[in-house]
Amino acid sequence: MAMLSGVAMMPLTALAQPQLTKIAILRDGNAVPVADLPIVHELAKLGYVEGRNVTYIFRSTGDDPSRLPQLAREIVAAKPDIIVAGGSPAALALFNVTHDIPVVITVLADPVALGLTASLAHPSHNITGFTVSSLSLTAKRLQLLHEILPTLQKAGYFWVPDSPLAQRRKEQVEQAAKLLGISLVAIPVKSAAGIDGAFTRADQEQVKAVLIENDPVMLRVSSGIADHCLLYNLPCMHFFPEEVRNGGLISYGPAAIENNSGAAGYVDRLIKGAKISELPFVEPTDIKLAINLRTARSLGIKIPPSVMIRADEVIE
Repeated sequence: MAMLSGVAMMPLTALAQPQLTKIAILRDGNAVPVADLPIVHELAKLGYVEGRNVTYIFRSTGDDPSRLPQLAREIVAAKPDIIVAGGSPAALALFNVTHDIPVVITVLADPVALGLTASLAHPSHNITGFTVSSLSLTAKRLQLLHEILPTLQKAGYFWVPDSPLAQRRKEQVEQAAKLLGISLVAIPVKSAAGIDGAFTRADQEQVKAVLIENDPVMLRVSSGIADHCLLYNLPCMHFFPEEVRNGGLISYGPAAIENNSGAAGYVDRLIKGAKISELPFVEPTDIKLAINLRTARSLGIKIPPSVMIRADEVIE
């Protein structure tokens, strides 16, 4: 009886401590407060609140993507229940240190080509997520650039050699350029600090337009790239509409950079007992053509009606 009465006298909170799901977030970019992360906002919409039913571990690379392997090891050592990350480099860094903890990637390139799975429909390891590109989009973007500049004979291609699948994308662009009769100058950009040098090289090579590859390095400095394009009077083709909103001339690619809403839904299902193999990789279905007419006017370019009529977003 003494034991029972002792238990009865304990506070209810001591009897029923909530089970907190430990969610780790790995970000390739600058640190921000956890509460400001888009994935945290999306999870909150589903009822997941820090301290009530979830707890977060957050790591970010800042301006140094080379820290990804170290941060991936730190996250795995913390033994989270689920990991959320963005980008192919982060996915690969995590894949190299754990095949057990479920990982949801908000944005990545072709996971089969990256070796993360044998099947999009049934993930074969511990990673699933949302893809943003196929190699065919890379060639299509060069074709669109040629449509607005039909006399284009020489173009630059800014690419990040260390990026996963970079070589395969480069080969796709080279093949498309050959079919279009365009001389292509591949200009490597290893970091955001290399943008100035890339434009200097493009100017020296006398290219008349530039294709910007889809890569976190380019996204970090999209506004700066747009400014350089105006400075050098170079039309540039981008990947995401956000880059066009930041001043870029034209983009063709997925409507959103990251699918945080979809990722939150997958985290919710994992918490409720789903397995990674039941959560297929999702390919983008909303491919958008965005055009910035202000930039076009500044560059002295008239966008053909045949391209304008296909635009999903036009910035006047």
